Amino acid sequence: MAILKKIYPFLFIPLLTSCEEVFTPDMPHTPVLCINSLITAGEAVEAKISKSRLYTDSPDKSEVKDASVRIYANGELQPDLYIPNESDHIKIVAESPTAGRAESDVTVPKAIPAPEIDWETSDTYYQEDENGAYVYLCFKLNVRLTIKDPKNENYYKLSYTTTPDNEIETDGYEIHVFSIGDLKYDMEPIFSEHIGIFESIMGGDSYGFTFFTDRQFNGKSYTLHLVFDNCRFNYRKDAIPECKAHFTINSISPSYYNWANYLWQRDRGTLVELGDYGFGDPIWGYSNVSSGAGVVAAQSQSTCTIDLTDFIKGSIVQ
Repeated sequence: MAILKKIYPFLFIPLLTSCEEVFTPDMPHTPVLCINSLITAGEAVEAKISKSRLYTDSPDKSEVKDASVRIYANGELQPDLYIPNESDHIKIVAESPTAGRAESDVTVPKAIPAPEIDWETSDTYYQEDENGAYVYLCFKLNVRLTIKDPKNENYYKLSYTTTPDNEIETDGYEIHVFSIGDLKYDMEPIFSEHIGIFESIMGGDSYGFTFFTDRQFNGKSYTLHLVFDNCRFNYRKDAIPECKAHFTINSISPSYYNWANYLWQRDRGTLVELGDYGFGDPIWGYSNVSSGAGVVAAQSQSTCTIDLTDFIKGSIVQ
């Protein structure tokens, strides 16, 4: 019966939606300075400066043309060409005569050692065109990516790319394809550790979310099980390129993880919807900037690669 009591309020949601009315409230708003920056070890720092605006305002009202920006690393002012290093403590200060002042700081995480990688393919399907000039492969790719986690609390993000990069159009109509397909997010439980029991019951899933923490394996090793469906290869039989997949473990700052978690709650979670209908507290946007607008985050990267060229050539019928 306890479960039924929690479900009853949802029965009234359709009734409430029928009473909605679009209106523009007369809300006083004083713009504040906004800082957004994703700092990557080994790359120049880029900070985007804007100002807050009402939802009903046009995007050009967020522009700030009179802001000055200073970047400090470990307490010292840095030149424009400053390249951050791992463990650098970075502070970004922005000032504008019209929008005021804002600042934020973040520490660049240390990258983990290169992950150990193991992989295998399965369910391979092979086909040629009627002239035997073009080959088509479809397969499943299973990857086991083992990371060694240092002690203390750490946050991560998985990303991946391919070489060549997905689709290449030639001669205006031919399309060459190399893609490792669709990641089955539900096959790796660490991607859904942020989803509570309630959100899970209501259908919340980890699709598109590759952020995770080390709360379940702090100071130990952990193996990510990555399953890719619908991997595809379509090229001329006499022009097979090198085909590689690159997997990157991004060691990220807490601010980056918190921002990603907020986006998931906003776009895919249930609590935001409950708050909209008055059945729960609203979820406020995340910011680690003094003005309350924007996010400054940092990351360091560790990459490993698998070469699928021999597998592809070996699968082609000569």
